[in-house]
Amino acid sequence: MHLKDIIQKKNNLENIRVKVNNDKNILLITIMKLTKKLSFYLDNSLLNIQLINALKNKYSIKNNFVSSQNSKLINNFQKIIIKDKELYIYLTEEQKYGTDSYTRYETTILENIKNKNADFILIGERAIQFGEKNKLSVVKEFKNSSHKGLAKILTQLTKILFLDSTYKKVHFVINSNKNYKKPFTLLPLDNFDVDKLLNIKHTNSLDSVIKTYKIYPNIEGFIENQIHIFLENAINALIVESSFYNAKNALVSTNQKSKQLDEEIIKVSKKINRVKQEKQIEEIVLLTKKKKTIFEEGK
Repeated sequence: MHLKDIIQKKNNLENIRVKVNNDKNILLITIMKLTKKLSFYLDNSLLNIQLINALKNKYSIKNNFVSSQNSKLINNFQKIIIKDKELYIYLTEEQKYGTDSYTRYETTILENIKNKNADFILIGERAIQFGEKNKLSVVKEFKNSSHKGLAKILTQLTKILFLDSTYKKVHFVINSNKNYKKPFTLLPLDNFDVDKLLNIKHTNSLDSVIKTYKIYPNIEGFIENQIHIFLENAINALIVESSFYNAKNALVSTNQKSKQLDEEIIKVSKKINRVKQEKQIEEIVLLTKKKKTIFEEGK
């Protein structure tokens, strides 16, 4: 390969590196924004739960969204003759970079629903294919998580289905290293575990504060409103976490590309230097021969 071609190859690699670094910077900004959004939705959902639980403790509220109303005796009897009903919301992102992040979740889902009546809301191409392959009972499908107003739609659907279909639990499945192969549980609130995304334990600081407050016009309406807000915040948090994890995978891939480009540019630079040195040696040899010839002719 001629020196000119090698230099052109280096220039091309450097141009690619500029683009990859730009992509990396965009991903870092995206991750930073997603981190802020995740924190916002999680903090709000946890505040909603603390408020609901504080009110439940003060007023001895009974609400299906908060906890199961059936006694243990009835539950044990039902398990003998009726399978538990559960709702799964399964969200998958577009798979890139040769990864398979969802098989472990799907294995767990199929294991968990063996002795249950399970319905599914499926979001994303992979999730829809999973539903078709396993002939699942699908309530609703969405092509991707970019569907306009997805969190609001899921909130309304979840509330209606939870009450009308008497589900025992509502699970939400996403790809997250905070829950390696298990689903998150949204409802009832007694089983809520989306706070795993924070990796810290919270104590309810509102138990003592709420004692000095009164709720108008009625406590039931206030609780229902808080449950709706909580669900929307929690669902938004899970949607963000799903895209957040995808963005982190993209960043890992971009870092690998950047490293490979750096290594390749170093190799090409060394080759350029070697070719230049070889050319210099050739020129010196030619110059030496030329001088020798002139000297011999002058004798």
